[in-house]
Amino acid sequence: MRIFKVNSLPLKEVIENLAELFNVPYKEVCDEYCLEIPANLGEGQIRGVNFDNGLGFILYECQFLEDIRIEFTLDDIHPIKFIYSAEGNLHHTFANDEEVHSIEHYKCAIVASEKTNGHILTFLKNEKYKIVSLEIDRAKFSTTSSCEISTESNELQSLFSDVKANRTFYHEGFYGLDFMEIFKEVSKYEDQMLIRKFHLESIALRIFIHQLLQYDDDLYDTDKSTLVRVTELNRVEELSSFIKENLDQHLIIQELSKRTGLNANKLQSAFKYLYNSTVNEYVTKRRLEKAKRLLLDRNLNISDIVNMVGLESKSYFSKIFKREYDMSPSEYRKLLE
Repeated sequence: MRIFKVNSLPLKEVIENLAELFNVPYKEVCDEYCLEIPANLGEGQIRGVNFDNGLGFILYECQFLEDIRIEFTLDDIHPIKFIYSAEGNLHHTFANDEEVHSIEHYKCAIVASEKTNGHILTFLKNEKYKIVSLEIDRAKFSTTSSCEISTESNELQSLFSDVKANRTFYHEGFYGLDFMEIFKEVSKYEDQMLIRKFHLESIALRIFIHQLLQYDDDLYDTDKSTLVRVTELNRVEELSSFIKENLDQHLIIQELSKRTGLNANKLQSAFKYLYNSTVNEYVTKRRLEKAKRLLLDRNLNISDIVNMVGLESKSYFSKIFKREYDMSPSEYRKLLE
């Protein structure tokens, strides 16, 4: 394992320090700093940018040829970090502790070290990484946002007010759908630097806001949670397959919700994200698609088809079929003659 000790803050100096340790140059454009991983270590890049409000972030998009440990060891109070893994299994350790936190794909963590103890990040060899670390300068952020901090929940109020880093804080969970969209936007406007500067600052603020909302949502019981996590989408995709295979059944939101373990509100949000429809709209659409195929079979009458797609009346079937296809089932069948 190769170990690199970073003895600097803030992000500008962090990138400069890493570039020196990696023996590569770095680039700076409008306060955004970037270095390329040298070929002897791997490939990719590490970028960093600070903003006047106390926020900043480091982006790790890289792959190493051997295990790499980056130790942030400066004898000073370290920023609070919101760490997200869009790809790769990152290992985090507090410098004064041996416990390893595994921040794997789709996970995020709020991380704050105690006193002047730093952070250790370990990147595993041959693993592709896309990591976002939102860095929050305790003193600067506390000064610029003291009123807002006072309105937060007790835990977060205590964390953001802890400018002397009197205690360790660690909270992890799986991030929500919004972060996936935010991460896709990080590389936009690279040739329009005035726009990019404000664009990156807006992304930092959005990440910060979504993490606060997610932290509160993490504390709710399952039936009260409202934010859909990325890892919950596979349950919804499995449910969509179940729906298509059981269209003749009585498919109601309460029962479908139980099947996924998601409450009804989260299930609706997930369907809106994946299929741009409510659950009921999705079920109806699949029923009509199946009915359309069944109408090809002349041995089936309309009543048979109504039962096979789980509807209760011919009149309702005709109504929704005509609304969808601008013709009645009988007219569609005649069209096929």
